[in-house]
Amino acid sequence: MTDSSLRYHTIDRARLTKGQVARMFALMEANYDCVRRDQFERDLSWKDKVLLLHDRHGEIQGFTTLALNPGGRPDGYDVLYSGDTIIDHRHWGSQELVRGFCHHAGRHVAAAGTRPLYWYLLSKGHRTYLYLHLFTRHFFPGRMPDGSGDGERLRQIADRVSRRLFPAAWRPERGVLQFAEGAGQLKPALADTVATRRHHPGVATFLERNPGFRHGDELVCVARLSTENTRRTARRYFDEGRREAGTAIPCPIGR
Repeated sequence: MTDSSLRYHTIDRARLTKGQVARMFALMEANYDCVRRDQFERDLSWKDKVLLLHDRHGEIQGFTTLALNPGGRPDGYDVLYSGDTIIDHRHWGSQELVRGFCHHAGRHVAAAGTRPLYWYLLSKGHRTYLYLHLFTRHFFPGRMPDGSGDGERLRQIADRVSRRLFPAAWRPERGVLQFAEGAGQLKPALADTVATRRHHPGVATFLERNPGFRHGDELVCVARLSTENTRRTARRYFDEGRREAGTAIPCPIGR
């Protein structure tokens, strides 16, 4: 069922109530195996913001956690890490998470001046990886312009952030995080849905790059968040965020 009634709200992580954290963990537990409350709260503790999705009754039906420059501020650019992310299956199809995330990124870019912003994303399943296909032009690993050096820059950012945040789990030769202790993997019924879409180019790439996703391996992905590199709906939301921050940016022609 597609439900357009979801509305996003961004909150400082420190302002979350115990009830909100409990509901967030319940959503994770309903969709992933091998998730623990203590581990979930430990990961949550070093995030800066949480983007919550509420239904018309005020119930949390999805969220994503956000951290800016985790592991330290790099020279010349910023990194936005989106961590645990889930939407209740009854609300699949809603674009509110994309709207909220792009608004947040657009506002940051407007305030940051000339510093580019890169999105560090961990994909436990193909649905998360497809966000890159649907909403960005170029990303790593995957679609990059011919003859461009951007792919190497994105790979270097993926390596730098992964080494700082997950040194024991990072497998640079494969581009994945592989945890010795299960950090959560899709429940079998959800993981099995990949078979119905394996002929989609994005799904095929995900399976090639992350064959161990059923066991909790996470594919490390990076994309630049900018007007030029976002597509269609995501670009509109991104530019709305920039305008909200007081900078009106004309939308370029093209997809």
